Amino acid sequence: MGLGALSAGLFAASSTVKAYNEWKESQPPPPTPEEVEQMKQQQEEEQAQQANAKADTGASDKSKDGKRENIFSQWFGVGVGSKYYEGGFEDEMTRKEAALILGVRESSNAKRIKEAHRKLLILNHPDTGGSTYMAGKINEAKELLLKGKAKM
Repeated sequence: MGLGALSAGLFAASSTVKAYNEWKESQPPPPTPEEVEQMKQQQEEEQAQQANAKADTGASDKSKDGKRENIFSQWFGVGVGSKYYEGGFEDEMTRKEAALILGVRESSNAKRIKEAHRKLLILNHPDTGGSTYMAGKINEAKELLLKGKAKM
């Protein structure tokens, strides 16, 4: 049994060497120093062209006050990432503000409101380093939107 194991091991080793040599022969030859130099020059030219293209488009994207214009918001009236509430809080929370805080519509069903509330509260819970004020506002938004809705 010892000689059988030895012959199997030698066969495996010789097969591995054979496979490696076949792989090595199938690889393309390494580039010459002249080819390497040409590739570097091509990359530098492409980078220069991209920089020029960015400079050209950057100039056309800027408005009079130097800020970039949001084409999406001009066409559709909504900014990118407008799902989340970015403003300050009003003294008394409205249904619109509550919907903005939770990232849902005012007419959303109870299940969607509860899911949005849960996701936000997990991210902003005071026990995990979140703000107690934010957690309170998130809870207030949920209560305001769920007021008068059937329980699910």
